[in-house]
Amino acid sequence: MPTSFANDIAPMFLPAQVMCMKNKGVGLLDFQYMSDASGDDTYADHANARHVYGRLSGNEGNRMPPGGPYWSQKMLSKFADWMTGGFLA
Repeated sequence: MPTSFANDIAPMFLPAQVMCMKNKGVGLLDFQYMSDASGDDTYADHANARHVYGRLSGNEGNRMPPGGPYWSQKMLSKFADWMTGGFLA
């Protein structure tokens, strides 16, 4: 079964993470924001989701969420599957 944002990705974000990032202009639960196909200076496409993944994995900037608990490899793999699977709703 394909990985979807509503069923697989959004439920992994804790309320505190959502509020923290909302204050920084990042809509973790906003499918339109997370699946936006726009790129930026770092990523050619889907920059919003790719930056979130970079922060969750610790490969970009300060690891998210600040102070942990950090996402498990299983959770990160699910997020990666969502991205490679086409950013499905």
